[in-house]
Amino acid sequence: MNEILPITAAKARLSELVGRLMHRGDKIFITKKGKSVAVLLPLEAYEDLTKKGRRNLLSARSSLADLDAEIERMCRNVYSEREKEKDRDVTF
Repeated sequence: MNEILPITAAKARLSELVGRLMHRGDKIFITKKGKSVAVLLPLEAYEDLTKKGRRNLLSARSSLADLDAEIERMCRNVYSEREKEKDRDVTF
């Protein structure tokens, strides 16, 4: 079960809330002055989120490496074509 609590209530009930995280897997949203500022969640849920984040980062890094190689190949092709066409006549 998810719950929304002001920070003062969460502070007063922290031990109970941690127990709920551990045993029931609840997520608790913390507010301050009516705005959401934090989320308490079970450690396993946090670890899942960070693993997904790392996988996405590694995937993005790999994609960027592929993109760098593609840009380099395209630049070589452009310069190669320029060299071939240096002697062509251009009229204005």
